[in-house]
Amino acid sequence: MIKRILLVLAVLGGFAAASLWGLHLYYRGQIFNPGNEPPALAEAAFPVETVTIRPTPDLALTGWWHAPEDGEATVLYLHGNSGNMGDYMPGVAPLVAAGYGVLIFDYRGYGGNPGRPTDEALLADALAALDWLDRRGVRPGGVAVYGYSLGTGVAVPLAARRDVGAVVLAAPFGSIAQMGYAQYPRWFVDAVLADRFDSLAAAPNVHEPVLIVHGTRDTTVPATLSEPLAAALPNAQRVVIDGAGHGWDLFEDGGTAHILDFLAATLAR
Repeated sequence: MIKRILLVLAVLGGFAAASLWGLHLYYRGQIFNPGNEPPALAEAAFPVETVTIRPTPDLALTGWWHAPEDGEATVLYLHGNSGNMGDYMPGVAPLVAAGYGVLIFDYRGYGGNPGRPTDEALLADALAALDWLDRRGVRPGGVAVYGYSLGTGVAVPLAARRDVGAVVLAAPFGSIAQMGYAQYPRWFVDAVLADRFDSLAAAPNVHEPVLIVHGTRDTTVPATLSEPLAAALPNAQRVVIDGAGHGWDLFEDGGTAHILDFLAATLAR
């Protein structure tokens, strides 16, 4: 009888472990939705130089670089969780039109790049991109780190580790766990979630000026989720755009104007 009980418990334990692993993979698929193909150069909305960013000697990531106009600053653009960098040109093009330099790149596992994306891996990729700018002679005070959606979960810890000129967060969240806790029991989220993108933990160490832009009709990352983040950042301003969602309407309905005004007021030239 004892052997039978132990066998049943072992089977149930194995089933529970397999179920949790399956849920972990499912939620990982919700966090990371990479486009596997590299973007065509024709997708760039402005002239770019194709560059290589190396987080490690054996890992090469592809990026696009548009140099700034004379005297202008540079934006390091950290894109969202889906597609590849070519999909984010509507957010980048207004920056170039305003004269800023822009470096945008695909994370590991995105856009045909090798590697497996995780929260720590994406942060390492962004640190390497900042190093690339430094080697190009771009001063840290002349760089704005701009994160959109999932990219905000990279931008905040990046700015917590490195000095930059300013930070822009479009449709940010405090952490992936925070989003999960709003829908599921805490124990369940903690059991299945490995990649937490915990901006709230890093926020107190970000002393640069920060602009948060969020839409009231964002159903992907509800605007209420950026309130605790704004409170945790020492030098943040938060703009909530009435009627805007999570897509490009956030920028078309006034987000871009706020971002450009903020960059002009804060970035060293």
